[in-house]
Amino acid sequence: MSLHSSPSVAVVGAYGAVGAAAVRAISDRLPDAVVRLGGRDRTQAGALLAKSGLRGDAVEVDLHDGRSLAEFCRGARVVLNCAGPSYRVLDRVAWAAAAAGADYVDPGGDEPLLEALTRPGTFTGTAVITAGMQPGLTGLLPRHLCSTMSDPQRLTAYVGTMDRLTPAGAADYLLSMGGAYGEARGAIRGGIRVERELEPRTGVALPYANNRVDVYPYLSFESARLPEVTGLTEIDWYNVFDGGAHMMNCLSRLQGAMRGESGLAEAAEELTRAAALDLFGRDPFQLMLFEVTGTDAGSPATRGLALRAGDTYALTGLASALAVLAVLDGGVPPGVHFGSDVLDAGTVLAALRAEPAVGLLDVVDRPILAARAMEEGEL
Repeated sequence: MSLHSSPSVAVVGAYGAVGAAAVRAISDRLPDAVVRLGGRDRTQAGALLAKSGLRGDAVEVDLHDGRSLAEFCRGARVVLNCAGPSYRVLDRVAWAAAAAGADYVDPGGDEPLLEALTRPGTFTGTAVITAGMQPGLTGLLPRHLCSTMSDPQRLTAYVGTMDRLTPAGAADYLLSMGGAYGEARGAIRGGIRVERELEPRTGVALPYANNRVDVYPYLSFESARLPEVTGLTEIDWYNVFDGGAHMMNCLSRLQGAMRGESGLAEAAEELTRAAALDLFGRDPFQLMLFEVTGTDAGSPATRGLALRAGDTYALTGLASALAVLAVLDGGVPPGVHFGSDVLDAGTVLAALRAEPAVGLLDVVDRPILAARAMEEGEL
């Protein structure tokens, strides 16, 4: 491996969809950064390095070769892991970064990675996990709304994506839908998790959505944490599906893979093809609608946020890049942190407004969810 110099940032999986977006976001904000871009194909890493305009090196790295991974991390200040799927990578890159004396950022990870890194007496460096779009922005944005009132009480959230799927992303999505990272039909009532509280609904008319959609209640590990960090006592959280017939039919056949019991790689490939069929002839979209009600200085208050964008990977890469920059700036203390705990909401909102993939970002002191969204039939 020919090393240009000790890099500010070493990016694993650099030329993938998320990695390339993160490198672009770093280049835009820190053009004097020295980077090390790695993956299984050094040629692709080199092409990305040239396109980014950054100084550094493009190298081949094998995640399953401890020596190769250790050499890749050597000398870096921060290692950004954009390789996947998360269930397979888990803590492998994080420990290599720690052994090399580098800090660590991961757009994914969620509860399994947290558990791996927080065993007593183990990880002693600085790590920021779930620094992506979902999880990540989907935790930070409602927290920001809650911070603008003295007593936030109830959150209603609708979050949906229709975009191309990578095989790694599809595998993680299957596990998340199967309950590995959360609970279908769950909700928060009285500040605690309640099982089977909500039902799926079809034909729902949501503001900012182009069509009627299907909504499925799902309480993730990220959203279930919100009461302890915001004071919320009620949460209704729905995943939104916009006409995804191929993907939904595919999901109905893949229950075993969702539970991690069978053929996850093959199932991920099937789901990737189904997502492509649903997307054919349509524009990708990401939709986030958050409405928080409560009181502010003793008076009833409502805050709303609507975000609509056109590239999942641009948003994920942007969030992870902002986490890298926060670590480089010394703004993140030692320990293992969630992205929504350490990213500055003002910085993130400004970056989202400047991001070409974001078509709309409204933050308002009024309701944004129409009553009709709650009046459609249950599935």
